[in-house]
Amino acid sequence: MNLNNIREGELKDVFDALEEAFEQSGADYYIIGAMAKDIWYSRGEKIMRQTKDVDFAIQVGSQEEYMAIRKYLKEKKGFADYKGNEFVMLTPGGVQVDILPFGGVEIDGSVTLAGEGLSNISVTGFTEVYQSGTQEVVMETGHRFKTATLPAIILLKLIAFDDRPEKRTKDPGDIAGIVTHFFDLQADLIYEKHSDLFLDENDDRSLPEIAAIVIGREIKKIADDSDKLIDRLKQILESHIQQKEDSSFIRHMVAEIKGTAEEGLRILELMLIGIQ
Repeated sequence: MNLNNIREGELKDVFDALEEAFEQSGADYYIIGAMAKDIWYSRGEKIMRQTKDVDFAIQVGSQEEYMAIRKYLKEKKGFADYKGNEFVMLTPGGVQVDILPFGGVEIDGSVTLAGEGLSNISVTGFTEVYQSGTQEVVMETGHRFKTATLPAIILLKLIAFDDRPEKRTKDPGDIAGIVTHFFDLQADLIYEKHSDLFLDENDDRSLPEIAAIVIGREIKKIADDSDKLIDRLKQILESHIQQKEDSSFIRHMVAEIKGTAEEGLRILELMLIGIQ
């Protein structure tokens, strides 16, 4: 997989340092965020933007384990703390790295650290994505990293927007973009696992509409062991569906794909059908 367009070559040293720090601690991890999305987009040569940072979710058993990893990166690899955000570090070359802990360190779906900047984050869904929503990707640098799948990325973005809508205005547009391109990027998955969607000759759903149902089904697979998470996702979608064109989520969605509120609403309705 050639990821030159997302600066993978420039990030080799960053990947080396992070891999060493995570593995010496025995922690498992996976790529999330903009880089995860760009990795899957690159497979279909649909690079929509070049990410400027790196986001990893890391499974740790305690806050002490997490802080030991940060200490290792500072003392052995020259990383530095990032003022204003306790979950971000800067590499010697100035690359921003988000290291988001989940697992034994979280309480009621969130993680709180000591600090004056951003010191509390929601990690709802991180464990479920770790268990059922990642695939291993071989990077051009030779690294093998678990990476959140496109449906998993949408799951996390739905939660993130719901938690902080004023700060996560790009998430609805990212979701709309993924739905728009999903059929091209994941055709094998759709035809192999969801062929029943093509059995009705009278069904005139568009490819993005079929993709929305498939994404909903795949999200359900990821979250299926957590009734609480499934209910949360349904409530999020139902809320925006009820608001229709008054939903800020739908407005951000259609601004990205230059569509109508009705098209954005339809995507959410079909995604909900898939989850149900």
